[in-house]
Amino acid sequence: MKNLFKRMRVFIQKVCSKISAMLLEFADSRKDRRICGRSLVKYVRSVDRDDQNGLGGTGSQSTHYIFLKRIFSHVRITESDTFIDVGCGKGRVLAFLLHSKCPCAIYGIEHNEEVGRIAVEWTQRYPQASVIIGDAFEQDYNNYTILSLARSFLPVTFLRFVEKLENTLTHPITLVYWFESESGHLLRGHPGWSMQFREVVGRIHGLRISRYPQSYSIWTYDPAQHGGIEKDREESGGKARR
Repeated sequence: MKNLFKRMRVFIQKVCSKISAMLLEFADSRKDRRICGRSLVKYVRSVDRDDQNGLGGTGSQSTHYIFLKRIFSHVRITESDTFIDVGCGKGRVLAFLLHSKCPCAIYGIEHNEEVGRIAVEWTQRYPQASVIIGDAFEQDYNNYTILSLARSFLPVTFLRFVEKLENTLTHPITLVYWFESESGHLLRGHPGWSMQFREVVGRIHGLRISRYPQSYSIWTYDPAQHGGIEKDREESGGKARR
């Protein structure tokens, strides 16, 4: 009898998960069409994913609007900010921010040309938004104050991206990072990085946002506290004075 109840519980959970997924995808697709003129729901595989070595990027799977609303309720964005979504895919984050009346210029960068072209095409109607198809490691992030990542990189590549930020940033930034359970902890202990908020979410308004609960975190990075670039500048300045 216990085994029967267990099987029934598992079956009911699977059915509820499928219903949640269908309802959320339907709602997301409707909102996509209002904002973007097309649906952004379809998943597209990564072009360089190497799970065995923790290298490359993940596929393009748009985050539910309901989850983005939860995440960005903890992020303050002002007119003086400049925002970039790193690994923007088809542009769901940009669509959310536009719908939410984000007050600043917003950008996305995507190296997968197949999905990047979709984001470029629909954002052309919004002067506030712009999408770059290219390598995230070749960008100058001093042009931005808020960065977002939705597990765009596998762990080794994520750490390389963090190192790039640490080696090049000259002003503080905010990093919004979700689906981060695999590599978000890698930021802990890095000088200059400070976690402002973290939450694990399973359901929102009774709807399951993913097969498993997902976490997101809000970080700030201050290069002055990291010591690297500031120390180099002080040393070079001292040599110049001598």
